[in-house]
Amino acid sequence: MTSSTPLQWIRLELIPLVSHQTEFSEMLLWWNPEAGVLQGESAELVLRLIDEALEKGVLQGAMLNHFEITDPLHKPSELAAILAQYFWVIPEPVEAPGLSTFDSASADTSKLQ
Repeated sequence: MTSSTPLQWIRLELIPLVSHQTEFSEMLLWWNPEAGVLQGESAELVLRLIDEALEKGVLQGAMLNHFEITDPLHKPSELAAILAQYFWVIPEPVEAPGLSTFDSASADTSKLQ
């Protein structure tokens, strides 16, 4: 049975692009866009990338052309634009940090028994 309440957290698996593999390793983070919270072992590194983008106020590139950055911890499109410069991003909605969808489904099932 699925829950009718939306999942508040997004599990972000970040895989460095080939051009950034020497700078970054694979990362696993949890993000709550409503609360503007980013958690995980590498959260500080990603928060620095976000701060740099906020200082510039704009991302420029061939694919992005011109993308204004105002509140990436609350706006999924802005966070995606920042992360896409460095990583392949695999997002997965989850109930809480540390879980995957499979874990969430198991947690829901156990509540019913």
